[in-house]
Amino acid sequence: MAGIFVLAALLWVTEALPLFATSLLVVGLQMVLLANPGDWPGLGFQSGASPSYRDILSTAADPVLVLFFGGFVLARAALKEGVDRAISTLLLRRCGGEPRWVLLGLMLITLLFGMWMSNTATAAMMLALVAPMLAALPPQEPFRKALVLAVAFTANISGMSTPIASPPNAVAISFLQKSGHTIAFLDWMLVAVPLAVGMTLFTWLVLWRFFAPATHGLRLAHFNEGLTGRGWFVVIVFAITVLLWMTDLWHGLPPAVVALLLVVVLTTTGIIDHVDLARLEWSILILISGGISLGTGMQLTGLDQAVAQWLPAMGESGFWLLVILVMATLVVGTFMSNTAAANLFLPIGLSSAATFDAQDGLYPIQVAMSIALAASMSMALPISTPPNALAYASGEIASRDLARVAFAIGALAVPAIVLGSGWVLRFWGLPK
Repeated sequence: MAGIFVLAALLWVTEALPLFATSLLVVGLQMVLLANPGDWPGLGFQSGASPSYRDILSTAADPVLVLFFGGFVLARAALKEGVDRAISTLLLRRCGGEPRWVLLGLMLITLLFGMWMSNTATAAMMLALVAPMLAALPPQEPFRKALVLAVAFTANISGMSTPIASPPNAVAISFLQKSGHTIAFLDWMLVAVPLAVGMTLFTWLVLWRFFAPATHGLRLAHFNEGLTGRGWFVVIVFAITVLLWMTDLWHGLPPAVVALLLVVVLTTTGIIDHVDLARLEWSILILISGGISLGTGMQLTGLDQAVAQWLPAMGESGFWLLVILVMATLVVGTFMSNTAAANLFLPIGLSSAATFDAQDGLYPIQVAMSIALAASMSMALPISTPPNALAYASGEIASRDLARVAFAIGALAVPAIVLGSGWVLRFWGLPK
């Protein structure tokens, strides 16, 4: 298992194979080397019964994956019926033409959509909405960079907010469930949304400080787009789904079941057809599955506990362990997929958390959430996240623009996540 872990880490860092291909390799190697369904000599567990190959394949149908699948389908329906564009233009009109407030409005809208859509889809959509604004600005106007960077950074930050906002969140929840801890959909939002809003506002101030308009009296034009009947249907389904996700502790339906019902509604009504399903980000689902499988293998073999024992003593509170895990995720996630970084650090972090006195299971939840939240803040390079790549591909920004803003955001993100996550958990009395 240690060999599989190291191989996965090297392949995810170097991207010698596509990320999803590495995940499939992880699953395949675990089935052959650990489960050994063919009873081949020299493989499997020599000191006891080997795990069933079904235990490893079950990660492909993990409830978290079903939840994420429902989120992808919902986002596809919104994009197809123009719900995203109609709501965005409606909200942007409320900001007027003042650049400062248009920038803030753009970021808040990106944050709102990023809570329920993949950050890649959110960034692509919002950059399309920004294009008419860029066309009306002078070529050397620094505010052009502010608009593009606002979309990229806020799309990344929005990944913190809900369990379906980014793959690291899904992996964290799955690992928590396997270690005997749970956090409800709404509970995650109670912790993450205030952090996401705070980081968005701070990013707005940084962007305005670095890229304020040089053109005196600059005003930005408005544009309009409406909703069709099918679009209103998607809005209603979206609202009901979010309400059910946020109230799962009251009605008893797990978020994954709600997501599956959502898919049933959208496919049986014809909103989503086979072409739409083929366009979903299946590679992301496979990547998440590989991360869950990696954690499962480490638990089955005891590798996670062995690694936790190798870590140096961090005192009795676990504070410095949390700081190291958050900083490591932030740094490593800058140079590789943030999902892959979370896949590597979550099983180690949760195993290490078990060595501390975690009253009411608070500390393991804080560790898992902090690693997932830090993964969303790894965004200093064009290769760090898909939104960064899309923004860089626009030709409006340089790598140094990304780095200088990301460094300022990261300097606040580490203490905000380490201190804020635990404080908010205790404030709401979580877990319940």
